Amino acid sequence: MLQELTISNKYYYHNCISFIMLGVWIYISIKGYTLKNKSIKNKLSTLIITICLMQECIDFINRIFLDSHYIFSIQRDLPLLQFCQISFYFSLLCIFLNKKNIDSNTKYSLNQFLFDCSFLLGFSGAFQGIITPDFLNINNMVGVICIQLQHSLIILNLVWLMSAYGYTLKFKGVCLTYLFINIIAPFALWFNKLLGENVAGDPANYFYVNELPKVDNFFLNFVSQYPSPDYILYIQPIFIIYFLGLYFPFMLFNKLKK
Repeated sequence: MLQELTISNKYYYHNCISFIMLGVWIYISIKGYTLKNKSIKNKLSTLIITICLMQECIDFINRIFLDSHYIFSIQRDLPLLQFCQISFYFSLLCIFLNKKNIDSNTKYSLNQFLFDCSFLLGFSGAFQGIITPDFLNINNMVGVICIQLQHSLIILNLVWLMSAYGYTLKFKGVCLTYLFINIIAPFALWFNKLLGENVAGDPANYFYVNELPKVDNFFLNFVSQYPSPDYILYIQPIFIIYFLGLYFPFMLFNKLKK
């Protein structure tokens, strides 16, 4: 579990876990739609939250103590400073609030924003992270498991919220999420500059505003030739098209439902 893996083994184990999680997604979606017992639904929500938090704890333990090749630093390892991480914790918070029946009475609630933001950032990040994984600084089996689950658990959370609690993506959420990521960008540039480099010479790169992930990704390839922070501007049309593309099935469903 703690031995250094070759790149081929990393892909092999990552793909095996991905196929297993595909079955888990299908099971959770069916279970959510068919489950009527509120008590059991709350227990499953608690189980999902617990598994997600345990995965996060194991990941930090591996990076700090178990992986001798990994250099843990505040420049690279602070939580909640990547869009996938925001999606992960927002979806967990949304599950928790629904489990506790905590929601505002407004037409567009906090819970709805948490879901919308998680869905847009999760599907635009988690699926890409699964299809084109970035194994930079991932050295052992525990690291491979954690990086796969960090992305696939986001999708599991979203599937559970849609099937068990009936969430759908709202157009207002598309607009607010687009605004949200553009508010974050300038602060992320400033924060990364403030943190500087770690002992290995790696600069802080939270929210990938300084450097794009080193993966062969269809969307990122459109802007990969531009330096930072220029590509933040060039990636705006991609965000808009991608977000609207994710919203289109929900818009079509709502029209057919009416």
